[in-house]
Parts: sequence; structure tokens; C-alpha cells
Amino acid sequence: MRLAALRNAPTAFASTYAREIRLSDDEWRALLGPDRAWFAAGEVGLAAGHPSWTGVPGRVDLVSMWVHPDHRGRGLAGELAAAVLGWARSVGAAEVELWVVDGNDAAARAYAKAGFAPTGRSQPLPSHPELTEREWLLRL
Repeated sequence: MRLAALRNAPTAFASTYAREIRLSDDEWRALLGPDRAWFAAGEVGLAAGHPSWTGVPGRVDLVSMWVHPDHRGRGLAGELAAAVLGWARSVGAAEVELWVVDGNDAAARAYAKAGFAPTGRSQPLPSHPELTEREWLLRL
């Protein structure tokens, strides 16, 4: 499902299909490490909780959120976000951070509905540095 997400929305993620299609089985297993949580909505939605990329104590990241285009608008993004937030609470996180690429208005709406708010911070998207992504945060 992760590869399908990267093919469907290549500018929405910090990685690329070309990079991840070459990952070994061991590298895929590392992505499923014990300090992370992955949630799926059947075969049509995906989201993950991850220790903070920025190393902020008490913060985790919501990453890899994707819903298949044929299943959008049905509340799956909200359910996936709620699953990650539940995991975040279970590991004692105080905040959940995520990044949204400029122009991904549907994602921004879904995250706002889940309680996230933009912080004002931005950076180039690692996989496509010509694009800008913006930080959003939810305090638990």
C-alpha cells in the first residue's frame, strides 16, 4: 500500500517510489520497528505514527497518511488520524506533528478537522525541494 501511495501522490511524501521500490526486506522491516505504529483501512488507507524526526521530547509524528482516491470523502482519513492519535497517547506523547505540502488542500482540511493547526514553520519537501511543506501540530 505504501508503494501505491507513492505512485498515486508522488509529491505528497518526503520519499519517492523510485527510492522505496529498491528497499530490501530488512529495510522494510526496519520501517515497521517497535517504536512505530502503522494503521491500515483495509487496502485503501494507510497512516503511521513515528518518533519525532526533529527529536522534540514528548512529540511524535503522523506520517505516511494516504487514502486511495476512490475512497476519499468517506471519513477514512479521520479514522486513520484517530488511530495514530490513540497510539500517541498510549506512548505518552504530548504533541503530534505532521507536515502538509502546499496545495494539498484536502489533506489540510482533514488534518484541521482532526484538530491539527499550522504552526507557521515551513521547509522544502525532501523528495521534491522545489515544493514547500508546512508543519501542523496537535497538542494532546
